[in-house]
Amino acid sequence: MPTANFDGLALYYEQDGAGAPVLLVPPSWWPCGTWKVAVVPALRDRYRTIIFDCRGTGRSGRSEDGYTVEQFARDALGLLACLAISRCHVVGFALGGQIAQAMAIQAPQIVATLTMAATGPGNKSLSGEARAQNRDAEEIEESGFETFIRSHIDNDRNAFSAEFYCTHHDVVAALSDALWAEQAGPKYFRYHHDARRTWDTLAQAAHVRVPTLILVGSDDHASRGGSTPLATAQRLAELTPGAELALLPGIKHMTFWDGNDGIAKLRDFLARHPI
Repeated sequence: MPTANFDGLALYYEQDGAGAPVLLVPPSWWPCGTWKVAVVPALRDRYRTIIFDCRGTGRSGRSEDGYTVEQFARDALGLLACLAISRCHVVGFALGGQIAQAMAIQAPQIVATLTMAATGPGNKSLSGEARAQNRDAEEIEESGFETFIRSHIDNDRNAFSAEFYCTHHDVVAALSDALWAEQAGPKYFRYHHDARRTWDTLAQAAHVRVPTLILVGSDDHASRGGSTPLATAQRLAELTPGAELALLPGIKHMTFWDGNDGIAKLRDFLARHPI
């Protein structure tokens, strides 16, 4: 089992393909196998893809003192150091976009490009107020942990467009299975959920100094704590120096899985910013 070992942490990772390295940063509680559904197969012909389980997820080590976005970013940079990678494209989805943004700010000499897909605002809403608490704990209690986890994927309300959900349920099922696999349990889910409140995505945007792509579905209205990824992306594009905003028509929250447009936009951006 490949692990990078540093600072008392064993971080599980996998690599595939050849070419310029692309680090795929998941939402911190998503096991890295989710990237192997559609995304890694679409990139490995041209790029060396690197996926990993964040601490407290999947096959990586766990710590019991809570987690922060900055800590996840340091872990990801530690992985790149162990792999002797000095320059890398970094792609983050949802909470992974916050982690990728923190990496770009901490180490712009390493992060060649930054892609933030369907990323939330962090600890504050678009209005600048503290984000409202959601009902995750109650939903886990009501439905059970597995149903709760799979419900993030297996729906056409917020996750997938109705057409894709109906015609490509094999992709939906594969992603749902990958998300459920290697879950560490409700306690660690709460650690990861709380981590998103340790980072102010919008306030940090002005500090990014690398080429940035902000990806979001035009129908991504998934409400989390009073904000939506679409509204956040539009604001991020205004605040991030030189950022490109790509709106994906008809796409909901599963930016890279709800059809091929998200991956096509990513491949085009990476091709225009070679390492």
